[in-house]
Amino acid sequence: MADGQQIQPTFRKRRWRDRRDVRFLLVVVACFAIFTGYGYVTGPSRISDRLQTALDAGPKRVNIVVTAKFPPEEFHMGIYQDVGAMRGSDGSSSTLFRVKPRDVQALARHYWIVKIDLATTK
Repeated sequence: MADGQQIQPTFRKRRWRDRRDVRFLLVVVACFAIFTGYGYVTGPSRISDRLQTALDAGPKRVNIVVTAKFPPEEFHMGIYQDVGAMRGSDGSSSTLFRVKPRDVQALARHYWIVKIDLATTK
């Protein structure tokens, strides 16, 4: 300036909660937590009583029938084959053999699964 004064910029220190990127990350984490929590809360209700009784007996593997909201596509069949041996599909129901009990619990957490029941052996 002409009279020897300099302008000093003043910076306002931003709090972490005022930052847009932090808010965005909090929203993403909250959405993921709700999505995952929904599976954990509703998952056990998708397992039939008959299958739950069989799982309580402590088998190493079980044969199950998984009923989805729609006929399985390649993505769903890939998940089924990761947890057990897929033996066929009839409409929206798929039969899986040799599934570990912990995989039954994990499979029940998927939102597109309607019901998981014990497969009848012939």
